[in-house]
Amino acid sequence: MTEPPLPKRIGRYRIDGVLGEGAMSVVYAGFDPDIEREVAIKCLHREMEADPAYRRRFVVEARAAGHLTHPHIVTVFDAGESEQGHSYIAMERLSGETLAGRVAREGFPSILVILDLAEKIAAALDYAHAKGVVHRDIKPENIMLGSGWSTVKISDFGIAERRDSDTVADTPRTEIGGTLAYMAPEQLRGERTDMRGDLFSLGVMLFWLVTGKLPWHETDDIQRLVRERQRIRRPGVVPRDPTTPAILVDIVQTLLAPDARDRYQRGAEVVEDLRLARREYERLQERPLDSRVISLRVRWSGLLGVVLSLTLLLGLAAIHAKQNMAVTGLALDFGNSLGHMIASESAEDLLLGDRAATRALVQDIASNQQISYLAIADRQGEIIASTQRGQVGQALPVLAGKRTSGHNGDLQSYRSRITGDSKAGEMLLFDIPIRYQTATVGDLRLGVDDAQLRAAQKTTLGVIIAVLLVTLVAVVGSAYWLSRRLLALLDLLDNAMLQVARGDFRYRIRLARRDELGRVFATFNLMNGALQSGRAQSQKANPVTPPDRVERPTVIIPLPDPAGEPKQPRR
Repeated sequence: MTEPPLPKRIGRYRIDGVLGEGAMSVVYAGFDPDIEREVAIKCLHREMEADPAYRRRFVVEARAAGHLTHPHIVTVFDAGESEQGHSYIAMERLSGETLAGRVAREGFPSILVILDLAEKIAAALDYAHAKGVVHRDIKPENIMLGSGWSTVKISDFGIAERRDSDTVADTPRTEIGGTLAYMAPEQLRGERTDMRGDLFSLGVMLFWLVTGKLPWHETDDIQRLVRERQRIRRPGVVPRDPTTPAILVDIVQTLLAPDARDRYQRGAEVVEDLRLARREYERLQERPLDSRVISLRVRWSGLLGVVLSLTLLLGLAAIHAKQNMAVTGLALDFGNSLGHMIASESAEDLLLGDRAATRALVQDIASNQQISYLAIADRQGEIIASTQRGQVGQALPVLAGKRTSGHNGDLQSYRSRITGDSKAGEMLLFDIPIRYQTATVGDLRLGVDDAQLRAAQKTTLGVIIAVLLVTLVAVVGSAYWLSRRLLALLDLLDNAMLQVARGDFRYRIRLARRDELGRVFATFNLMNGALQSGRAQSQKANPVTPPDRVERPTVIIPLPDPAGEPKQPRR
């Protein structure tokens, strides 16, 4: 169609050029002299302006977009008619391009960029839906980008609907509008759509960004498109990038559910899941196995500590048993020798009935600090002399303590306490018969205090335990410290493998070693070299083609009249 010459002014706005032109409208580069601001001026083509339906939709766009103020929706500043009677919309001017144009020029963005774009678009849709505005034409051509990928804005509310109007639900539908490839099934069937139709269109756009293609074959035949949607109800999502998080694939599949009740019901729900997908992707890219790994340093040090502890404990138990036997043996030998000597010296006095001499002998021997108790009884068992004076004249009590294993011949030894003496602790007690030649003339009970021997045994045992603990700490600590070197080499290999997973086949491990790890590093370098060569050959055989352009026109399709005769769509 032929357009008139570039107007110098539309309303109060100065026209500096043309930003873009479509089948229904043209967008001029304008300037508002009142506030010195660059704007974009959208006007209908002369032929479209003559059509009342297009003029009505133009007014709807101005009202719908002008009702919204969101960082990710193109802002409408003004709307009206020029002196020549042309309707216009003055809106925010962006310095970038559409999402479709950016992908065609630079290729598909990274997964993080896709997640960021989808999150911002979903948040903007959630805001618009909360204000009662349904866009009905979400597609890459209606997503405006700034100079980078971070500035994202939804534009072109030309066929939007206001849901807060009381007449919307009661007005019979005579046409459906949108872009066929992005329409929800209910929209294709001519049913009235709601916010879930916009989310379906977002799902189609996400499918394209993730897989590099549209989910269904392109066709202008609406009936054929409906049949294909019924045949392939849920197209398989095969991501271009193998590092695409599974959560993002689930989000796309949920958005493309054929039944609106099975989709997300609000844009806020999509935003929440997209944030989960971002966190999962960042975690996997930074450290894929951090949450499932127990460090080898901890494992090896712990295992070495357990084995060494068990070994040292067994050795300590053996040492303690041997030491205890040695100490007990010394005490028993001492008590046995001393007891027989005292029995020999007291036998004649006991035979002659010289009790004074027997008591003097007991008092003399009791001055030995290692002797804690001494008692001599006659053949009837009556105590004649004792270091415990209260026992004289009483029967020699029967011992009930723990019997030691070192008794010899007629000597019996026990570990027990003296009855009636609360101050004395446990001691070794020896019962020795007193014989004169071959006749037994009495009994002797000797108590030997082995506390000093036991104290020496405990001190020795404590020193051994301290040495063993120092040894354990030194060995385990050394193993933990020395494992840092090995773990540093494993981290180097781990990072190298991550580079391969991310597609960097040029990466090489430059560290040379003359050991098993050196062979592993050399094998890795050979593997990555082979992968790099294979990729180069594959690119030569199958050169990478730029992404297909997905610009699709927005169409207005009249619904069949009661007679059932179809009408041609208008673009």
